[in-house]
Amino acid sequence: MVDLDEAIPALNQRPAALAIIIVFLILAYVCGIGRLYIRFFVVRRPGWDDALLIMVLTFYICNAAYCMATTFIKLALLCQYLTMFDHGSLSYRISMVMLIVTAMWGTAYSVIAWFPCNPVSAQWELTKPATGRWGFGSDDLGVYKRTYISHVATNMVLDMVVCGLPLPFAWGNGIRKRSVYGVVSLFILGDIVVAIGVSRLVSIQNTEAGTYPRVDPSWYACVPAVLATVEVNLATVCASIPIVWPVTQRALSRIWVTREVEITSEPGEYPLTAGVKPYDSYYIQKTSAWSITSQQHNGKGI
Repeated sequence: MVDLDEAIPALNQRPAALAIIIVFLILAYVCGIGRLYIRFFVVRRPGWDDALLIMVLTFYICNAAYCMATTFIKLALLCQYLTMFDHGSLSYRISMVMLIVTAMWGTAYSVIAWFPCNPVSAQWELTKPATGRWGFGSDDLGVYKRTYISHVATNMVLDMVVCGLPLPFAWGNGIRKRSVYGVVSLFILGDIVVAIGVSRLVSIQNTEAGTYPRVDPSWYACVPAVLATVEVNLATVCASIPIVWPVTQRALSRIWVTREVEITSEPGEYPLTAGVKPYDSYYIQKTSAWSITSQQHNGKGI
């Protein structure tokens, strides 16, 4: 039961929560669909990373889907890294190891999220007896809290590693100035995602996953829930930037056309007439030459 005298957090208010969720959801879908359109219809080279992004857009809602969405986003980026790095290089091997670790991490947390108790229906039918509960559905508040905190903490660490993997490759290959903007934007968004993960971790720690000062996840876990949606949506944007940015860059270059023109001047071979501009003098001399030539031709004709 909520204390009626307790201040209402900003994200617990319906207008604020809906505004944040809807705005970032639309942004994520625009970037995600834009990426898929470019891969399927522009470059015509879809890959496994695109299939994983489709899974991200599909598994969006509820706690179990959040575990899968965070996994698929990382796998999509790592699969794309494998196409960037030279086969057998250090970056390639690190990406492959991270791909395996992320897949195992996501599988473990997704299983305990989708199957938190036996039978599963006991998770939402509180009066139904369960033969066993674990992880996100545990009756032990300590286990319940540690499950949430461990997932958020490990997710944050994996985000930092995945976000930083392409930086040595990008800077070491002498990318162009406009491409630098794309890499920097990707890194900044990745940092924002990590910052949101840190904020979510702090909120879950302070409220003990919605069980402190009293057991009421619908009230005390509202802030982490909204932050989770923002985190997933921004991470989807991060996964789309490497594909969308080059096409956007070419489109902008067609709009903002820049040409460098070098103008040099050399002294003319004709003397300038006082009070006459250079180009006027040039045409005066030319006109005189043409007049003399014309008179000579006329004399021959007579």
